[in-house]
Amino acid sequence: MFRQISALIIYACFILITASGSFASQNVYVEGVKFREDGIVEVDLEDKTDKDAQIVWTKQETVSVRDASGREVKAEMRKHDDDTFFLMIPNFLTDGRYSFSVDNLNYGRHSKIRVTSYFVATPHWKAEYDGPVAPGSSSGEPIGKTTLYIGEMEFKKGNELEIDIDDAVGHDNQIRWDSKEKIIVADKDGKTYPVRVKKYDKDEIELQIDGLASGTKYGIEIRGILYRGDKVTLVAEFEASNGWEYKDPRKK
Repeated sequence: MFRQISALIIYACFILITASGSFASQNVYVEGVKFREDGIVEVDLEDKTDKDAQIVWTKQETVSVRDASGREVKAEMRKHDDDTFFLMIPNFLTDGRYSFSVDNLNYGRHSKIRVTSYFVATPHWKAEYDGPVAPGSSSGEPIGKTTLYIGEMEFKKGNELEIDIDDAVGHDNQIRWDSKEKIIVADKDGKTYPVRVKKYDKDEIELQIDGLASGTKYGIEIRGILYRGDKVTLVAEFEASNGWEYKDPRKK
């Protein structure tokens, strides 16, 4: 979806690399993620210090995929080529946001590293990155750690975006807004746009976003939401079209 979001946006949720050594964690990262309508997720790796690095398959690799509420979903891993692997997700929710982590991966000179990222189960969805930080990873955890998720969004005339946040276990009334949340909106090229909070209301937030082009899709990341004693990050995508709406299928 979007590139590195120390200056832009993600996921998201959600690309953080952790490894057995700090060298790997600083230089190996997920360069690209693509979702296909048949439930195949293509993941490309990159190593800043070795452009010819290859995955060494040992059959010790393990994969975990979770939905936005933190529930684990069935997934299999399949090798593809020197720096790419596939995740097979047989049962997915269309437009659902998922995080994944792969452990014990050997890539080039790096042994038993972990790579984590996210994808959106929308046909032809893809994201490209040029470093190890991406939407949803700023908290240091993959998307899905908490039960919070974006239940509804509505884009209105005047570049206003209303976001309703829900909790899969019904604790959304424990969200606490303190005006310290960091909200980032960016396009696919990484350009960011000014955001102003017009209203906080329990589990809702209303934003004014300047400079958007009508009909264009943008990513949004809300960092630092106080929720049950933790700081939570939520990542989503919206379209700047008057009357555009999104509703998560879990929303009651």
